[in-house]
Amino acid sequence: MKKAVKYTKQMHEYLAGRLLQEVFRVTGWVKEDAGTIDELLEEAKNKLTDYQIKIVENRARRMKNEYGEWQLETSRKQHWDELGDDDEDYDYGDDDFIKFDVDYNYKFYEIWKLAVAKRQTVKLKYDSTTSGVSDRLVDPYKSSAPYGEGYCHKRKEVRKFRFDRVIDIEMTDKKFEKPK
Repeated sequence: MKKAVKYTKQMHEYLAGRLLQEVFRVTGWVKEDAGTIDELLEEAKNKLTDYQIKIVENRARRMKNEYGEWQLETSRKQHWDELGDDDEDYDYGDDDFIKFDVDYNYKFYEIWKLAVAKRQTVKLKYDSTTSGVSDRLVDPYKSSAPYGEGYCHKRKEVRKFRFDRVIDIEMTDKKFEKPK
């Protein structure tokens, strides 16, 4: 069921353009440069299928998230050292006041929440960090953005799904009963 995704040169061009566009958005560089990047990005996008675009857009979002999380962790370590506190065992748990806001497709999250409420199975195109892009049938049990939890028919166990790794989602007609 797993479909290996091989990045083409055109997909890499589009990904590079998306990342460059993100940098320009954040830094506020010259508008003419941003316009040129947008033109190059559109040119690269026109060479791709809708499926390839979804894969690349998802990867760009995840790279942005991973970079943001890395920046936050680096900043924590730097400032923790600056404070001179020797408690290295401090756990930044759920009560931590500084958290990274994960970027994900809110439309996908809304579909997941609706499926939880209706107790309907969803079909995901999911980009796992360990197994790559695959199709999954999931009975969604609960949602707490940016995560959802449900029974994965592929893995045959309850799993957590991070919404920035969802490439596509659709509700099926199949109903499920949540076990106690």
